[in-house]
Amino acid sequence: MTERERTLPDILAGFTYIILCVALLPVYIRFLYIFITKAKYRSLECYRIMVQMGIIQCTTMSPGFITFGLAKIIFYDWRLTRLANILIVLDPAGARAETVLGLVLAMNRLKIICGLRYPNWIHTVVAAVAWLLGLCYVVLLSTTHFSYMLEPWYFLPKYDTAQGFTKELQFYGYYVYATPMVLTLMIYIYIIGYLIRLKHVHRAKIHDRESSIFIYAVSKFIVDFSQAAVYNHVHLPDTPIFNFSMSIWFILSSLFLTPALYFVLYKNLRKEFFTFRRNYTLPIRSISSGMHS
Repeated sequence: MTERERTLPDILAGFTYIILCVALLPVYIRFLYIFITKAKYRSLECYRIMVQMGIIQCTTMSPGFITFGLAKIIFYDWRLTRLANILIVLDPAGARAETVLGLVLAMNRLKIICGLRYPNWIHTVVAAVAWLLGLCYVVLLSTTHFSYMLEPWYFLPKYDTAQGFTKELQFYGYYVYATPMVLTLMIYIYIIGYLIRLKHVHRAKIHDRESSIFIYAVSKFIVDFSQAAVYNHVHLPDTPIFNFSMSIWFILSSLFLTPALYFVLYKNLRKEFFTFRRNYTLPIRSISSGMHS
């Protein structure tokens, strides 16, 4: 695509990216604040994992897209465009780290709910791999051999497959991203099957737990997996409206989906979100399991 003059769609897209990030960030940060500051949450491994996932999503998505939005509004400011290109590489790196942490969360749920016995340091090692994977992705995309970039006239960050080994990185990077998601879904399916069996054998009342796990896991899988598949493997028109829609999808899947699931699935957490009294407490239920751990 060649350079052109700034248009009204450029300005509207830029403002949309900025407004969405600025509006959604405080909601997500509020949940993270609750998890971090309240001992009943931070004492549990599952919430500590979720805090890591939330920090990654908030810090890797919003900086790049906010500067991307500014770059579209203030056309051809080379300093702003350069900054946007530096920050935008955090997005694919964070996505890969977050999906591995999602696998760690599923492993935690599997261990707690199914009563498995193995050392917790295994979770720590996999979580460390997630962070190292994200860091490696940032380093690779910051070199001249790989390119994930944007320009003011773009509506979507793109891999520049003509540069170096970028095409190979995009190809293998997709499987690095998708494989943990598939493993995570398989774990949650096993957990659901275990709970259903528990209900029939022991007549346990676990309907809410089953539905919460199923909705959370399937929602995350459908949104994230389909997004990755469409972006990397589906040949769709390279048009402003499609690219703009993909960018909105990226933002919403990172900054909107998880907080929305918290609101919909977990009544106590929803109440606590709107409660600012320090001494106010509510019974705790582990996110994505419905079971104390």
